[in-house]
Amino acid sequence: MKPGSWTYLFLLIPTVLGWYAQRRVRLAYNRYATVRTNQGLIGADVAERLIAHLGLDGVSIALMMGRTGDHYDPSDGTLVLTEGIAASDSVTAMGIIAHEVLHAQQDAEGYALMRLRAWLGERLGHLPTVAMAVVLVGLALQATTVTIIGGAIIAASVVLGIVSLPVERNASQRALEALQNSGLADSDDLQGAQAVLSAAALTYLAGLAQYLGWLAFLALLIGVGRGLG
Repeated sequence: MKPGSWTYLFLLIPTVLGWYAQRRVRLAYNRYATVRTNQGLIGADVAERLIAHLGLDGVSIALMMGRTGDHYDPSDGTLVLTEGIAASDSVTAMGIIAHEVLHAQQDAEGYALMRLRAWLGERLGHLPTVAMAVVLVGLALQATTVTIIGGAIIAASVVLGIVSLPVERNASQRALEALQNSGLADSDDLQGAQAVLSAAALTYLAGLAQYLGWLAFLALLIGVGRGLG
């Protein structure tokens, strides 16, 4: 039995989901990037106040060039903010920064899944690009073993993606609570920040779906021996 054209849905559906997730993120980010927070605090001030509110004395703030890439680096306890986000008084900036600050709190508390993700990320973070290269070589050479190795590497990325989901969800939930409890955000700010963080969460789901789709597609190809030997 040979797989029909429907098997390409394993590639098409994750691709469409990824496009939809990125579109949701852009729409949410752009919408609330023009909405000023109730207190008019710029992102850097939000970060400093949240860090103080949560008692994260060991966390430092560093600025970087670019429009994307805001993150918390657990290796040295640094909250890295892009200059645009750090200088913005928008709800988008507030949501992004609160989320990253709560990653710092997860780290300070020894949140097990975050520690696991950091450990996996150091070892697996670069693998998706390598995996696809291995798979393409395997398909081009009709070498089943090489293709299976590429699939195994993709499977490792799936593990990283699965671990990331609860870490990101936890950080977003706690970020909204911290913004409310600290008095930095009113109800309108929280509604906007939640929309921004919910849209961002879709990108993790889309990424995981993409890896799973690749694995399913490769399994079908290998299972029926389509041009592989």
